[in-house]
Amino acid sequence: MGSPSEARSCGCGLRWTTQLFRLVQGSRSMETCCFVCKKIRSLTVEHIIPQAIGGTLKGRLYCKECNDTFGNTLDDEVLTQFGWIGTLLNIKRERGKAQPYEVKEIRSGTALLFDGKDLKRKNPVVKIASKDGNKLDFADVIARSERELHEICTSIRKRYGVPGGIQTSQDVHPGPTEAERVITIDSAVLRGAVSKIAYGFACIKLPQSIIFSPAFEAIRQYIGTTDQPSLASPNFVHTGFMTDHIRPLHKIHVTLNRDQRLLVGFVSLFGIFRFTVLLAENFESELEWPGLDYTFDPVRREPVVGNDIFRAPHLTKEAILHPKQSEKFVLAELRKGYEVIDSYAEKVSFLDGQFI
Repeated sequence: MGSPSEARSCGCGLRWTTQLFRLVQGSRSMETCCFVCKKIRSLTVEHIIPQAIGGTLKGRLYCKECNDTFGNTLDDEVLTQFGWIGTLLNIKRERGKAQPYEVKEIRSGTALLFDGKDLKRKNPVVKIASKDGNKLDFADVIARSERELHEICTSIRKRYGVPGGIQTSQDVHPGPTEAERVITIDSAVLRGAVSKIAYGFACIKLPQSIIFSPAFEAIRQYIGTTDQPSLASPNFVHTGFMTDHIRPLHKIHVTLNRDQRLLVGFVSLFGIFRFTVLLAENFESELEWPGLDYTFDPVRREPVVGNDIFRAPHLTKEAILHPKQSEKFVLAELRKGYEVIDSYAEKVSFLDGQFI
């Protein structure tokens, strides 16, 4: 049996005996071992699915340093690409509030902000003409509010010494306005983010002796750096069971392919964006595996009860990381997801999409 100092340096290794565990349980139990860097530190509360898109499932999994890093990289990428749906559906957050998201008007190319209810210009437009730089010949201001218009015009008056009043008019576009938004459904950072979601769910469901085993070392390294060979992929062809095409659900499923000794994670966000994750290779377990499942409705903010005897498809490593799916098929699946959002959103209707 190793000494306590040796046990700590091995990152909560599985060589700990019951006797040694009692020695360190008071102040340095496995509960204080970060599930990614494996350093003995105080753990912070982690949202398994980022709270910015309505996630509420939590666990104490990562040290502050890892959690801060993930928040600024992985979680931020999820918010950047998918947070606009949370704004559109007015999904409640535990901290902060939904932020307006940017779209581009197709006709004019003007950048607009949509807060889930109304559109407005992202920036005011100010056009000034002055031949000598001292005398104002012409000024045209398009502001987003009367207050903003007053502030801009006051600044122009002071700069050019212009007396008198201002002629204003209200420009109203009753709509509908056709606008577009470019999103990324696949990137190295996004793959790392969904891998963290699947791994975090496994961490709160499986015994720590399993999670800290060597089989999970690759996924820990991948989440920690994302510059390792990819362990996740967008996967629409093997994940139809992850959505009901009725509600914009978040779903995580973990299953064991015992024949190939693969532990596989499935992640679906809003029932639209679906991924598979290789959580562990050469994984063996004598336990019966009914599959670990979590389904959550972010609009109603409540878990959804699933089928306890459901079995996910057993995928090969190739099918997990390199699913054979055409662009045409992926677009068709995305359209199905957006049709669900259409049925929830009052002021938005999705037209079409394409790969660029």
